[in-house]
Amino acid sequence: MAPSKKIALSTWFLVASLPIAAMAQALPLTTLNIGELGFDVSSYRYEETSNGSFFMSNEDNKVGIAVSFSQALRDHWFWGGDARHAFGNASYTSASTGSKGNNPDVITEYRLTGGKDYAFGSFVLAPYFGLGQRELSNDMRGYTTTGSAGYRRFRKYTYMPIGITHRMRAGTYARWSTSLEYDVLIEAREKSYMSDVISTSNDPVTVRRQGYGMRLVAGYETFSWTFGAYAHYWSLGDSDQALRTLNGAPSGLIMQPQNTTREVGLQFRLHFN
Repeated sequence: MAPSKKIALSTWFLVASLPIAAMAQALPLTTLNIGELGFDVSSYRYEETSNGSFFMSNEDNKVGIAVSFSQALRDHWFWGGDARHAFGNASYTSASTGSKGNNPDVITEYRLTGGKDYAFGSFVLAPYFGLGQRELSNDMRGYTTTGSAGYRRFRKYTYMPIGITHRMRAGTYARWSTSLEYDVLIEAREKSYMSDVISTSNDPVTVRRQGYGMRLVAGYETFSWTFGAYAHYWSLGDSDQALRTLNGAPSGLIMQPQNTTREVGLQFRLHFN
């Protein structure tokens, strides 16, 4: 065989062998250097109580899109970030002001986290902590079945996520991953656009500092994609009081009552190196 043909054949064999070599590498249990693009669907319920009794709720099914990244550092440390935007049309129900459907309801969340991988033979534990911001926008403009006028509300939570991820092998090229997280509320601010109802009203802002969140995420992961389920829960106490004005003159004090938020869903994410 001519030398040129031998070189060409050797080059072809080397290139053809690269995908096989990549596939032969087992998926590690430690943090990967990847970016992700994800989609999710969920069932959502927000509920307020006053003096222990039901006051109102918003319920809907949401569709979301998420992006995230993770990067492994030296000595098994890692860091990463994620963002999510989910939306739906909520159905409002109240014990005193009737009901109203088709209310735009949006969640936007941003997080930065960091931690360290600890290997224990057949599994890895990865504790982490970070900083997060959660924004919720609800548009109730219009009238309920009892004729009560609605308005927009915008809520912003600043919190510190503290969690741990457990990973175990599900085959040579796949793994199971489960994360359990507790979210420490730093501050929650809520702006009520009461000028939507009375144009001369201000838009008071109430503040909460009592509350917490919890998050459970479980998934089946490969080099290329992840499929799994998640559950998010938040519980916030009563807010402080904020001054409401009409034409610039004091008109009274308002507060926002205790509330809980529950969201359960399925997610699919594509991986990019």
